[in-house]
Amino acid sequence: MDAVDWEMDDGQGWTIYHSAALGGSLPKGFTKWEARTSEGLTVAHVAAKHGCLPGDFNQWELAGETGWTVAHFAAQFGTLPKNFSRWELATPSGWTVAHEAARGGVLPMNFENWELADQNGWTVAHEAAASGNLPPGFYEWGLAEESGWTVAHAAAAVGELPGGFDKWDLADDYGWTVAHEAARRGNLPEDFNQWELDGETGWTVAHVFALKSLSDPPSLNCREVMCMTRLEWAPEERGFSV
Repeated sequence: MDAVDWEMDDGQGWTIYHSAALGGSLPKGFTKWEARTSEGLTVAHVAAKHGCLPGDFNQWELAGETGWTVAHFAAQFGTLPKNFSRWELATPSGWTVAHEAARGGVLPMNFENWELADQNGWTVAHEAAASGNLPPGFYEWGLAEESGWTVAHAAAAVGELPGGFDKWDLADDYGWTVAHEAARRGNLPEDFNQWELDGETGWTVAHVFALKSLSDPPSLNCREVMCMTRLEWAPEERGFSV
């Protein structure tokens, strides 16, 4: 193979290096990780996707045209090494390697940088919650993005709040509480009893639960909930009465 022209490409930048990276057959001591296709895909990205990076690889910041780094690729495909620590590497929009790992459920159990956020304030914890990948014992429920939407809201939306959760009154900037979101999604626990929570909007959890009942009668008792919706709970500015 000494006579092989490793840099020969297909006209779009895909070299023999890229092909070799697919199967982990790059030559020993390979260093040209930054060789790119016309779309900006480096040899390192290909190797990361297929779990073929060497143990001493350290060019995690190499990025394609979209800013997606080698580390993001490895996080996406679950091939990050156990000793990886550069979680803060981010795309131009602020999406970190930790965000991508949280989405795929491959963050280490001892991960602590939950507050890492993208440009909209969406933290790693939000992504883990929305993906159902928060670890047992997580407690930073009040972390919020720009509109006040907390990690607890994200977890409530997908039914991933833990048993015994009690921070139902956490509200976003519009007064929408975690309980409202859980009610909207049909994810309130059976022993929930804070129906009067209104988050300063006048629209209580009971109202939201009742509307969910109307749209999903087989699973919820609408009449019982509407009886709980006392006259003084009705938001006057919306013209509702009970």
